[in-house]
Amino acid sequence: MSFRFRSAPRSRSRGARFSVALLAGPVLASLAIARQVAAQPLYGNRESFWQGQVGMRSTFVTDPGFDPFASDNVLTSFSLGVSRTVFDYEAFSLAPGFFWEYGARSAMARDQPTSLSTHRLALALEGRYHFAPWVYGLVRLTPSAIQQSAQLSDQLAIAPFVANAWTFGLDASAGAAFLLGPHSDASASPVRWWLAAEGGYGYASSATLQMHPDLASDDPRRTGDLDLGRLALGGGFFRIYGSVTF
Repeated sequence: MSFRFRSAPRSRSRGARFSVALLAGPVLASLAIARQVAAQPLYGNRESFWQGQVGMRSTFVTDPGFDPFASDNVLTSFSLGVSRTVFDYEAFSLAPGFFWEYGARSAMARDQPTSLSTHRLALALEGRYHFAPWVYGLVRLTPSAIQQSAQLSDQLAIAPFVANAWTFGLDASAGAAFLLGPHSDASASPVRWWLAAEGGYGYASSATLQMHPDLASDDPRRTGDLDLGRLALGGGFFRIYGSVTF
């Protein structure tokens, strides 16, 4: 005759599971709290925010194709942008954005008045490191589409000569932003004002300056084209802007 006793192991198994549950509960709760704390931006809405920007950009264009349209190498552009923080971890954050910039220059070429206007549409990928609630550093990579419109007005021609083209650009820059105010608690004032500056280098592909008379397609008058070579609007640049965050 044999006897089997199973009640004791079953009791020990239940006790072990109960002990594990008692230990796992506080551990899991602590991990959840730690995860929630880590998910919060280090400086609240001084670090995670929507941002609207307005400023000026100066690009130093050294391409010879720029010479017929300016007496120096500076192309100054008006700049507008909007961005949003989409990721933050401790003092680091990532904020992509969209930008539009407009610039124009005019000069004389071949004793004739010339003008050049540009539009830049860009997608900015911006990384930030927040040193303190009132200052952060930034690095930015910005691919863009650049539209350039050139014109030369010859008084002896039947119409102005024009050349329009789209080119590709890519900027790499670094800078810093400083909080102007308010410096109160984050929950007291969600709207804040910043001043920022950045500098870097912008690459731009070149486009032809083969200029055609600005005539309607059905205009019977004909005249020859004017070739001013090619133009690339790349070069070192500096940008200063003010922004509002909320």
